[in-house]
Amino acid sequence: MRIQGAANLLATLMVLLGVGFVNAVAGQPTDAQTTKDLTHPKTVSVTLGKPGKIEWSKTYKKYVWTRSFTAKLKTDEPDIFVIVKGYASYDVMGGRYVFWRTFTTSNSYEGIPDPTAADVQALISKFGLEQFMGQYHFNHVIGKVESIGLAAEPKFMWHTPNSVSFNVVAVYTERTNDIGGRERVARTLEIRLYRDSVKAPWKNLLSTDRGVEKL
Repeated sequence: MRIQGAANLLATLMVLLGVGFVNAVAGQPTDAQTTKDLTHPKTVSVTLGKPGKIEWSKTYKKYVWTRSFTAKLKTDEPDIFVIVKGYASYDVMGGRYVFWRTFTTSNSYEGIPDPTAADVQALISKFGLEQFMGQYHFNHVIGKVESIGLAAEPKFMWHTPNSVSFNVVAVYTERTNDIGGRERVARTLEIRLYRDSVKAPWKNLLSTDRGVEKL
């Protein structure tokens, strides 16, 4: 009898869990609702990614439902559009899904090309190696920099039509101490460019160290 009772209880729990799962799925935001939540006056179009899923956010300590998207937005320039990739996040509360916020994973611009490898070399010639590498790393170079150029994965990020950041990699021998220590490295640097307008030349840059690999 106890075995039968336990079996009945297990079956009941499975049914309840199944109903809860069905209700959770049924209550998820529709494509139309998610698109509406992502649309504002500058939105041209929204393309949704794969169906969303519920996840535990370690950062915000709560359950959220997320769905990726790509949005095309207007800018102040009539022929230039920003392409935003990211994901929409919803709070999950008692089977209800409440739109919380969006997280941007990348920005690019339609109508503005990313800097090419040749563009980067021209910028290095214009601003100089010291500004590209930063004074500290430049002053620790032994001999000459073997190579510096656009990274295999540049990770272009357009912050505005007049500011873009990307990664370059410099290969050189670095002084590691004041008693003769040295090592050959490939250092990744994030370069952020600034200009006054879309048609103006790049006028300034900031260099940020993003990691080093010993060779």
